[in-house]
Amino acid sequence: FFCGVMVGHSIDPAEELVIKANAFFEKRDLKNAKETWERALEIQMGEVGNDIAVSDTLDSIARVLFFEGNYSECLEKLNVVLGIRLEKLGEKHVETAQTYKYIGHVFQEVGDDKRAEEMYRKALEIKLEVLSDDNIEVMDCYDTIAISLKRQGKSSEATKMYKHLLAKLLKIYGEDHFVVVLVYNGIGELLIEQERFEDALQILEKSIEICHRLIEEGGFPDKILPATLQYKAQVLQKQGDFEGAVKVLDTALAFQMKTVGEMDKNTADTYEHLAVMYGELGKFEEGNFALNKALEIRRKMLGDDHPKTKRLVQWLSITPNIEANNKAQALNDQGVALAAE
Repeated sequence: FFCGVMVGHSIDPAEELVIKANAFFEKRDLKNAKETWERALEIQMGEVGNDIAVSDTLDSIARVLFFEGNYSECLEKLNVVLGIRLEKLGEKHVETAQTYKYIGHVFQEVGDDKRAEEMYRKALEIKLEVLSDDNIEVMDCYDTIAISLKRQGKSSEATKMYKHLLAKLLKIYGEDHFVVVLVYNGIGELLIEQERFEDALQILEKSIEICHRLIEEGGFPDKILPATLQYKAQVLQKQGDFEGAVKVLDTALAFQMKTVGEMDKNTADTYEHLAVMYGELGKFEEGNFALNKALEIRRKMLGDDHPKTKRLVQWLSITPNIEANNKAQALNDQGVALAAE
């Protein structure tokens, strides 16, 4: 070995660029990641018999486009990836199944949940043939299908899918598994939609307990607990307990600051939820602060042209008017009350 590389084996230029691009992506430096993958792709496209490497790099570029909110171009790239993988790997291959799943994610983001469900079911069909029924990738497919059913308003079908998945997970992994938390959260969201708030709180509290046990064991994904707390805050909001919701979201935010840090899209989600709660409480100064923090994160991570960034800019443009109108209404009400006296 020499400098960490085996003697006689050199990394080709495209492979070296891919490694650099992966490092950029890990740091969420999307611009440099995309540019570096595109340079790698130029080299790979000029090489014969390198179709799989081309599909992998195109897949990576599609991921960046997805994060940027450029869904049409992302879908275009993924369809090319799917074509290559179908030709070179065949229909019954895990990578082909994963491509169908990623295409489903794009359809879900643009609101075409029926097409998303079709892609997720295609991915599940393949994975059931090439993987064992208890494989976590298979479980993930059940979860994505349940989400798409839920988004289509098919609550009974989604509940059935979640219960099927939950029974499998509990049998194989027991309750203390992060996918169990995701399923409980999905069921909790359905209960919120059905206005069964106490039932939703009960199952979400169970999720939070599992999260804390998994954190103690040291192998827990950092983003699931804050998401669970956001669901709990949503229930409290529906019940009119806005102060309670703020406390729960503050807990989520404190956890995120210690784990993923401020520059994370999930931290931005928490700030947005906080802004809503502060608005409900009439605390517009705190709400504007939370919105501006969310916008700062979105701009840095996604850029000014991303739909989520644009939505926040629009939200901030109307918030001062809401505050002014509410103050005017309060003064008017006060004046009416004095006149009545």
